[in-house]
Amino acid sequence: MASPSRSQADGNHHQKPIEDGGASKSNSAVEETIKAFKAVVEREDQALREQFGNGFNPMQAQARALLWLVALHDIHMNAVKEAIAEKDGEAVRGWAEDLGKLSAAIAVLETIQPIAP
Repeated sequence: MASPSRSQADGNHHQKPIEDGGASKSNSAVEETIKAFKAVVEREDQALREQFGNGFNPMQAQARALLWLVALHDIHMNAVKEAIAEKDGEAVRGWAEDLGKLSAAIAVLETIQPIAP
């Protein structure tokens, strides 16, 4: 079976079923990915709690969020370029849709005036 597209989802963010009974395998892969993502979030949360104890001040939180969003934006831009090079329209569409959301989130975050600690 060929590996799924890097976009992993249709425009509505639902896993596309694979013909010939592959839908259950596909759903299982999605569930495993979600489980792995939750584990990453939990590890990152724990690491931040250990590093910052009582939490971030507003400026630290905003800066950290902006840095992570910019990193995600760059990753998605590179994935769009790779999908274009591979002539994978579905992947381009999926990555570009998320790229637009990240761009919007960055724009909103940049409008928030930093509060001094």
